[in-house]
Amino acid sequence: MRSTSAPLLLIPGPTPVPQRVLEALARPTESHSSSVTASALQRLQEGVTQAVGGQSSAGPAPMVLVLGGSGTLALECGIVNLVAPGEKLLVVSHGLFGERYAAVGRAIGADVEVVECPWGEQVPPEQVEAALISSKAKVMTATHVDTATGVVSPFRDYARIADHLGVTMVLDAVATVGGMSVDMAENRIDVVVTASQKALGMPPGLAILAVSQRALETRRRLSGCRSYFLDWLNWEATMGDSAGRYFATIPTNMIIAGKAAVDIAIEEGWENRFRRHRRMARSARRGLRAIGLNPLAQDAVLGATVTATGVPEGVTPSDLRLEVAKDGVAIAGAIGKWAPLGVRFGHMGAVDLPDLLQGVAAVEAALARLGAPVERGAGVAELVAGWGDELPD
Repeated sequence: MRSTSAPLLLIPGPTPVPQRVLEALARPTESHSSSVTASALQRLQEGVTQAVGGQSSAGPAPMVLVLGGSGTLALECGIVNLVAPGEKLLVVSHGLFGERYAAVGRAIGADVEVVECPWGEQVPPEQVEAALISSKAKVMTATHVDTATGVVSPFRDYARIADHLGVTMVLDAVATVGGMSVDMAENRIDVVVTASQKALGMPPGLAILAVSQRALETRRRLSGCRSYFLDWLNWEATMGDSAGRYFATIPTNMIIAGKAAVDIAIEEGWENRFRRHRRMARSARRGLRAIGLNPLAQDAVLGATVTATGVPEGVTPSDLRLEVAKDGVAIAGAIGKWAPLGVRFGHMGAVDLPDLLQGVAAVEAALARLGAPVERGAGVAELVAGWGDELPD
């Protein structure tokens, strides 16, 4: 159950936080070297490993690194340990956050090459393969779901190509870990980057990475890291034994809250959780379409955690957001190239059917007040119908 004392956040993060997690966050602060903190960190790491599919019978589990910070910090941490200044980095971009990863790469001194596509589309795997071969890059990044567009990449194909070519792959899964499967070990993805405030259902504040042993060995071969705080090797001992090995103070209250969040997810079951996200995405889009908010990308390329839509003629995105907020619901504006075109809806983490019903009803009411030709009740009816339909695997 989420807290009901604040506006309903149907945005691409932060997302609603269950009351149980908030209560854990409000506990008295523990020492960073206490057994309570160490136990909570271990449970959080185990949950993240399960969420990303990082463990396999054929190899060791990844190192799960938990730092105080945002998803952007996690993005930087994911590559500053792998790419030396002047070395080539290939960035696969299908939206704003691919562009951001390129900016992060330039900031750490990498020689960045970007392979991209029009917004609302996916970069074809063969284009990625050709770029890797021609650039001779040994490290690449890709975005799982770009929250600017809602588009999901064919990242499994990218990972297969990277593995075949001996390229280290970093996956930006900030918007998907906990809501969509990644299968890190099965797909031989080297680093998965995420953050606490999206599909994992935690408050903002944790930058989280799952780092394979292969990636750690790549870091060990580098002569150094351009960041002291983000150096995996400085954190390795602490992440394995926070009670006994100190590097820097870890965010104890957030880690204890994170433990509560992964407890909730494990109780639900990861596959059930992924399935719920697919159901939410399908149902929300049916409801939104029924009131004139059509996704800006085709369904075939959309992920399960966020949807970017247009708005009806005569309605501006900013007016719609302000009007929806009067009913206690927050939706996001579109960003980047799509900023003038529409709005974005998050359906991830602790969100469920009652929240979606409240959100779509608020949008319906807002559109009616703004004078848009909307059939009252149509959005909610379509959402419920979509929820009840059988969900394909």
